[in-house]
Order: sequence, then C-alpha cells, then structure tokens
Amino acid sequence: MVQNQGNTHSWYFREQPMKSLPFCILILSLGLSGCTWLAPEYHRPAFAMPDRWPSSEAAQREKETATQQWWQSYQDPTLIKLINEALDGNSDVAVASARLMQTKAQYDYATANRLPLVGLLGLHTRSQIDFGENPLFSNTPGNNGFTGGLLTYEIDLWGKQASAQQAASALYRGQSYYRDAVRLSVSAATAQLYFNILALENSLRVMQELVDTEEEMHQLAAQQFEAGATPEISLRIAEAQLAARTAELPKISDQLERAEGALATLLGRSPQQILAATQGRGKNLDSLPIPPITPGDLPSDLLLRRPDLAALEQMLIASNFNVGYARAAYFPTISLVGLLGVTSLDIDNIYKGSVRTWALGGSIVGPLADFGRTGSGVDLALAKNQEQLARYKAGVQTAFKEVRDALSSQRNLQIFETELHKKEGATTAALNLISQRFSLGFANYGEILSMRRSCQEARLAMVTAKLYRLNGSVDLFKALGGGWRMPDEKR
Repeated sequence: MVQNQGNTHSWYFREQPMKSLPFCILILSLGLSGCTWLAPEYHRPAFAMPDRWPSSEAAQREKETATQQWWQSYQDPTLIKLINEALDGNSDVAVASARLMQTKAQYDYATANRLPLVGLLGLHTRSQIDFGENPLFSNTPGNNGFTGGLLTYEIDLWGKQASAQQAASALYRGQSYYRDAVRLSVSAATAQLYFNILALENSLRVMQELVDTEEEMHQLAAQQFEAGATPEISLRIAEAQLAARTAELPKISDQLERAEGALATLLGRSPQQILAATQGRGKNLDSLPIPPITPGDLPSDLLLRRPDLAALEQMLIASNFNVGYARAAYFPTISLVGLLGVTSLDIDNIYKGSVRTWALGGSIVGPLADFGRTGSGVDLALAKNQEQLARYKAGVQTAFKEVRDALSSQRNLQIFETELHKKEGATTAALNLISQRFSLGFANYGEILSMRRSCQEARLAMVTAKLYRLNGSVDLFKALGGGWRMPDEKR
C-alpha cells in the first residue's frame, strides 16, 4: 500500500514470516549512505611564501630548533617547575580542555547519528472473531501478538549526516589544536612573568646601591656647603637626586608584588596563596642563558608548526562541510522503519509463537516550496565559510608578522645588550682608575662617588637589556609554535 500526501511519501509491507530480506535492504542502505557529497572540495588556501627567513645572527652562530619543552633551554629548574604547575592549574587551560570534551561529545553524537536507531516498542494485541451461534461459521481462535523491536534509519544519500560528522570531526581536531595554543600562551606568559620578577629583584638591589651612593654624595655636598666650599645650589641638587632615587624603591617594590600576584594567578593558585604570593627564586637573572633559536628551514613550515593556525584551518574545514549539510536540505530525506514481533494462537506460548513477523516501512520527505528557507540556510553557510577563510588568512598574516618582529627584536636587542655591556665595562674601568688616583691624592672622593653612580646606572640598564632579550627569546619560541607540530596524518 502506498500513500501520497503532498511532498511526503510512505510505504509499508504486510506482515510476513521473517526472512533475511529486511536485513539485506538495511545493509544496502548503509552502503548507499553518503554516496553523494555536496560540500565544496577543500584545498588549503595558497599564500605567496618567502624562500627563506630573514637572517638572524644568533641563528647563524648556533642553531637550536624549538621543542615542545622549549623552556628547558633556559636551564632553570624553578622555571620548569612553575610552567608545569601552570599547565596543570591554569584556568584558561582548564576551559580549553573542557571545550575539547564538548567537541568530542558532539563528534560522537554526529557519528552515532549515521547509524540506525534501535529501540523498544512494547505492544501486545489479542483478537478473536465471534460469530455467535451461526452454524455456518465457527468462531476463530484467539490471535495473540507481541511487537518488541523498533528500528529507524535515515538513508544518507546526499551526505547530510556524513557532512555533519566530518564538520564535528574538524571542530574536535580544531579544539585540540586550540588547547595546545592556549598551553603555549600560558607557558610563554609564565616564563616572561618569572623573568620579570628576577629582573625587578635585580633592579631593586641595584637601585638600593644607587640610593646609598646618592646618600653619600648628599652628605659630602652638605659638608662642603657648611665649609663654604660649594654654593647652596649644589646641596639642593644633591638632595633632589637623593629623593628621586629613593622614590624609585617603592615603585619597583610595587611592580615586584604585582608581578608575583599575577604569576600566582596564572599558576591557578588559591586566593589565599595569591594574597600571600612570594615566589621562590631560581637562578640569578645574569646567569640565565639566551637560547639561540632558528626559525626552521622553510617559511611554509610555519603553517604546520603553529597550533593556532592549525585550529583556524580546522574551523575553515568544518565550515566547508557545513555548506554540504545545508545543501542537503534541497533533497528529500529517505527513512526506513522496521518492526519485529511474534504472533501466536496460544497466549501461554506466545514467546514460542508459531509465526515470527516483521514489518518494514519507509518515508520520503522533501521540500516543494519553502519560500527561500533552504536557500537562505545555504547562503548563511557560505557566508560563514568566507568568514572562516578570512580569519585563517588574517591568522597567517599575523603569524608571519610575529615571527618577523621576534627575529628583528632578537637581532637588535643583541646589539643593544652588547653596547650596554661595553658601557658597563668602560665605567667600571674608569672607576678603578679614579680610585687609584684618589689613593695617590690626585682625585677627590666626589669623583669616585660620581663614577660609582655611573657604574650602577650602567648595571641597571644591563638588567633591562637582559630582560628584553629573555622576553624576546620567549616571543620567538611562541611565534614559531613552541616546537609544536601538526600530526603527520592531518597535514
């Protein structure tokens, strides 16, 4: 029997003794599923790539490619411990991991949606025809039936469910890569905060030495003023310089406490630990090495080495399959429904029924006039696909800019540190010479204090230069993906 109502068609078969026919039909329908793909064919967007990276003196001197444990290059056990703690306790990493679990569940749901749905439908019937006392007919015995199994399945001829599954798979991979990108950002931020704390401690020590020097210079100026050897303006200048240096101490202390609180928060510590944050120290800033890093052989490798770019590409791939899912709405949905049961003349032996029955039916539902709904859905999917394409291109552009900036910073900061090191050496040598002249009576103590102040200022500048170089190396590690590599099967 066939029914036709508008755009909906359905059919069913009479009860028959159970054969293998419905199972053959089911297997055939599974084989037909997804035989047509409506999603656009994906090709990774092409970019005009440079043949090589800009030259880097550090990379030419010694090559060290980034590894996923890149922070070990600084050879500081305290730093290694802090980064491991951050990766375990940071809230952003926890959020990214929870989202990964969500996308995994979505992928599992989309995968299960492609398989038949087997349910339980309990239906018991008893029927009998009673002809009364009519001698021409005899009463029919009771007929007992029980229907126990229900199976529904949508034949995916147009790849609708397959597109949904592939989109969910891409989102799952993309979220996995995004979590890796978050871990890279958290580890880089932890390293830079730790370096900042070490630099602030060094700056605080050198600034205290500067304050002590200014105090001596102020006392000397006061003695000379009382003796009438210098005018009052010299005394007032010394007072101003002392006050200026002293004012720097609480400023640096405040920056240090803020950095410690920020690090405790980044590590995911409790509010009590954050309020009482005093971070244990590892190496002195001066003893930390600057790892020489090379960006790799080919710039095109960056697309495979940055987890954020890999995540953006998976979002683009998912949007491609979403177009196929939307286009499938143009075509009818074909579904199968199957029932299994038994019929018996004896209610006491119904489960040993004389006849096992099955019923197989189906339906076709398709649009005739939806007044643009399907077309609007396709247009929306295409627009989102273009948005993801633009996001991916912007991400690639930003990535190459970050590498370029980090390489340039690495080169220029090395020159900056070298020149400041020369200045520190020159002022130290000058201080030694003046001290010798003072011991021979050819220089006064004021000259020694003045040169000592110059040495301390040079040391303070060296602390800043070392911090810049350390943070610059972290920026380069991060820009290059921190040693991350896309799995071979996904390239």
